[in-house]
Amino acid sequence: MLRKGILPILFAVLISFAGTRLVACAGPVWPSHEEQLFLDAYRDHVKVDATDDEFARADKLYVEAVKVLSETYVEQIDVPVFVQNSIAELDGLEVEDPSPTGVVGAVLDENLHALDPHSAYMTPDMFRRLQESTEGSFAGVGIVISLDDEKRIRVVSPIDDTPAARAGLQPDDRITHIDGYEMNGEPISEAVRRMRGRVGDPVTLTIMRGKESFDVTVKRARIEVPSVTAATIDNDIAYIRVSRFDATTLEQTQDYLSQLQSKIAKPRGIVVDLRRNPGGLLDSAADIADQFLTGGLIVATEGRGERKLRRYEADVSDYFDGVPMVILLDRGSASGAELMAAALRENGRGVIIGERSFGKGSMQRIMPLTSGGGVKITTGYYTTPEDHIVQGNGVVPDIEVLRADEEEFEREIDLAHALPSRRRDPRQSLASVDAKSCERDITMDRFGGAAEREKAKAETEDGKETDAEAFRDSVLECAVGYFEGGSLANYRNQLEPLLRAGL
Repeated sequence: MLRKGILPILFAVLISFAGTRLVACAGPVWPSHEEQLFLDAYRDHVKVDATDDEFARADKLYVEAVKVLSETYVEQIDVPVFVQNSIAELDGLEVEDPSPTGVVGAVLDENLHALDPHSAYMTPDMFRRLQESTEGSFAGVGIVISLDDEKRIRVVSPIDDTPAARAGLQPDDRITHIDGYEMNGEPISEAVRRMRGRVGDPVTLTIMRGKESFDVTVKRARIEVPSVTAATIDNDIAYIRVSRFDATTLEQTQDYLSQLQSKIAKPRGIVVDLRRNPGGLLDSAADIADQFLTGGLIVATEGRGERKLRRYEADVSDYFDGVPMVILLDRGSASGAELMAAALRENGRGVIIGERSFGKGSMQRIMPLTSGGGVKITTGYYTTPEDHIVQGNGVVPDIEVLRADEEEFEREIDLAHALPSRRRDPRQSLASVDAKSCERDITMDRFGGAAEREKAKAETEDGKETDAEAFRDSVLECAVGYFEGGSLANYRNQLEPLLRAGL
């Protein structure tokens, strides 16, 4: 197993970020001349009576955050420019909390977002929610969200088997209102606060999908969703879906892989489904990839100035060794899902079928500050075994599957202030196929409670019942046909020699 001694943490209310870890800050910090200019300026924007202690706490918050940023950000920070931008941000600043720490925190958040989409200031309340998410349990609707370049709340992906997923929310939906409250321009933390609540209480989300706007009312639930599900397909194909990478994903994966190996005497293939997986913990993603590899580099990390930071090497795990593998990716596969797919392909283990992935190849550290709250800062990139960087590029599938319902979709590189693309994998898709051309009847025997869920009925708002599983998964059917007898089977003779040759 890959246990390298870092303490990674998943910030589950945003896009989940591979490589996130917690780093404590300690020791006294003193303002520079430039920083003192901001400390003098922000006092005029505090709208409540504040004590000297409250101002001192806010001062320390700003100075400490700038110090951490200048020492750890992935690119060299021009501190005087950052401070001048902070001062400029004060004019027109609107905050719900006009206290010293409220004003300073809002300024920090705006200016960290201006560096890249994933750097941010975190209030103490956000830290509390982060800890809940790390434990895998919170009361909400079950979606991963981010801000788009127009500061609208964007659904990155619904979490499997949650109220949001059962209500039909889709990647790239925009949440314009929550219980009638307009969310345009509101921070992520406000959206999370309004969607969280007591188990069983309803919340109404106004969704913008393309040009269509509609309301979806769901009941909040305790979100305790396993990150792994498994099934057999047609009795001889193993299927395992990893929906995110958290502290329990490795144990779940090993358990399901052991069950699959025991259940299938002569496996025809294995499908590893990473669609709509927004990522998570770097260690976890590398560990799951390691279950299918007997050796080789899985992923490395790279910091400022292309300085190599860490390497994750495979050990002797070899579940389904020698069995043909397909990895499924789509536009919602991000971060850890991308590095895992690239590691398996570049080590000659499997082919990728589906869509080009999201392209989020940076890693963040979440650093608590002694003055309260903390900062999430982009500190580097992860690199694939062949030294490619996913950031801005995504992972290109070996076989692209074109869906009839495909719409325009923002990827990482489309986000405001996105870090630029670097060292792109030169691979191109071998073929593009229409999803409908792959359609075939398959039989899935899901493990555990999933079999019952597959037969479950979804209740709509008008009280009627509809079949929750009344759709074809054409991409999965493409993957099944790749192994034998389908429209993609002829590509095996072209792709698998390339895999074995490491191309």
